[in-house]
Amino acid sequence: MTALEEKLARYKARSSSTEQEKQERAERMVRTAVSAWSGFDDVSLGFLPKGSYKNNTNVRADSDVDIAVVHGGFHKFNDGALHDGDKVIRRPVTCKRYDNASLRTELEKAMRSAYGTDCDTSGSTAIEIAENGGRVKADVVPSFQHRRYYYDAQGKVRYFEGTTTRRTDGEWVINYPDQQYSNGVAKNNRTGKRYKQMVRILKRVENDLVAAGQIGALPSYFMECLVYCAPDTLFNHQGSTPLTEDFSAVVRHIWNKTKPNGQAKGWYEPNGIKPLFADGQKWSMEQAHQLTLKTWQHLGLGS
Repeated sequence: MTALEEKLARYKARSSSTEQEKQERAERMVRTAVSAWSGFDDVSLGFLPKGSYKNNTNVRADSDVDIAVVHGGFHKFNDGALHDGDKVIRRPVTCKRYDNASLRTELEKAMRSAYGTDCDTSGSTAIEIAENGGRVKADVVPSFQHRRYYYDAQGKVRYFEGTTTRRTDGEWVINYPDQQYSNGVAKNNRTGKRYKQMVRILKRVENDLVAAGQIGALPSYFMECLVYCAPDTLFNHQGSTPLTEDFSAVVRHIWNKTKPNGQAKGWYEPNGIKPLFADGQKWSMEQAHQLTLKTWQHLGLGS
């Protein structure tokens, strides 16, 4: 086994059992704190673990827990793609308790009551609970159910079920964590578990590049998106250095497709709904191109 293959074998690994226990403890503590808060009595709330924690692609440097606290009393929706006769009937909402910004305000109260100074509410999206010896950092996201309506191939009205979060600047952010999870599991199964291994490797290499000052830090989810867009046929090499061959093929593909005017313009996030390089994203094709170039050079791939 080559030195690089040994390195990638370490980089592909899941969080340690100790780290996983800390992640699970952080999630339980958030659930307990919300459930114990009297301000939420008689309010329908659900808990939705998401991000790299839920999708089993997190690494030690990015091992925080993302958990959405979802108001189940009503849902937001977007029916802008429908004809007037098919639009959703706007009925009066009978459950207005903690709508919009007020949900975050009440959730902040619950988190401060449980965690005191370990609770940081300065972020624009998540309420952050600091890491300590027994738990990892937790990002608690006040959310609502969201439906995006569309017409299917037969012209029938359908909708994507997701969640939406109101940032402190008033912007609404929509995500589709259930679709992300199911699509990621399916791709991981199709690739003999190599998909999530390649995601973890790229995340760890990105951390190395940031630490070396070669690139600026990128969102952890971005690496998951990029690897997801690599065709299944690039995984599961069976040579003497299978991880190196897989990773080289994936990195080369991303680099080629993210050239100016490259085909990556048509890529989607793992949820299959949101365009990866749409306006308003936290990343760009150029950043993906540079990430893979620096990765290739850093590891000496192809040499």
